[in-house]
Amino acid sequence: MKDFFLALRSCFGFLSTIRVGNSVDGINALMRHIYLFTVGGAVIGVIAGGIGYATLLCFKPAVTAFITLVVLYYLTGINHLDGLADVGDGIVVHGDAKRKIDVMKDVTIGAGGVAFVTLALIGTYAAIFTVSQTNHILPAIIVGEVCAKHGMLTTSFKAKKMHEGLGSMNIDGTTSLNYLISLAIALAVCITLYNIYGIAAIIISSIAAITVRAVANKHFGGVNGDVLGATNEVARIAALFTLSGVTSWTLL
Repeated sequence: MKDFFLALRSCFGFLSTIRVGNSVDGINALMRHIYLFTVGGAVIGVIAGGIGYATLLCFKPAVTAFITLVVLYYLTGINHLDGLADVGDGIVVHGDAKRKIDVMKDVTIGAGGVAFVTLALIGTYAAIFTVSQTNHILPAIIVGEVCAKHGMLTTSFKAKKMHEGLGSMNIDGTTSLNYLISLAIALAVCITLYNIYGIAAIIISSIAAITVRAVANKHFGGVNGDVLGATNEVARIAALFTLSGVTSWTLL
C-alpha cells in the first residue's frame, strides 16, 4: 500500500508541474503502477477543464479555449510538446535511423519541430474551441487527458526500446496487467462522461498512439521518451477531435 501511494504522489510530480516532490524510489514505484498515468490524466483534466468551464461563464468560447490551452500546458509543462518537436525534427531530416536520432537529440529546434508543434497547438485549440461552444469543455478535457495518458501506455506496450532511459522504463512498466488496468480506468471515465462516444475517443486515440509507434519504428528503429511525449500530444488531439465532432452535431 505504501508503494502505491508513493507511486500516486510521484505520478503528479512526473506528469504535471504540481510540486509534490519526486525521488528515484518514487519514479520506480510509479513504473510498477504505471496505470496511474491514466488517473493522473483524469485529475489534470478536472483541474484544467474546471478552470475552462469557469472561464466560459465570463468569456466567449474563443477566449475560453485560449485560456484553457494555456492552463493545460501550465499544468503539464512543455516536456511532451518538446518531445513532439524533437520527433518532428527527426522525421523530416534525411538519412538513416542514426542520423535521425542524432537530430532528435539536438537541443536546437528545427523546421520540422516548429511545424509539428504549431499544428499540434492549432489542432488542440480548435478542438477545445468547438467543445466550448456547447459547454462540453469540462468532460471533454477530462477525456482528452485520460486518452492522452492511456495513449502513452498504448505506445509503450510491447514497444521496441530505442535506448535506456525514462522511455525504456515506461516500456518495462507497461506490462499486460498494467495496460489492462489503465484501459479499464480509461473506459470507466470515458463511458461515464460520454457513453459510446467515450469509447470512440479511446479507440481513435489508441489508433493514433499505435500510428506514432509505427512511425517511430520506421524512422528511429524504436521508442524513447520523446516518442512517448509526442504520443501524449497526438492522442489528446485525436480524442478531442473525436469529441468535437460529437459536439458539432449538437450545433446543427
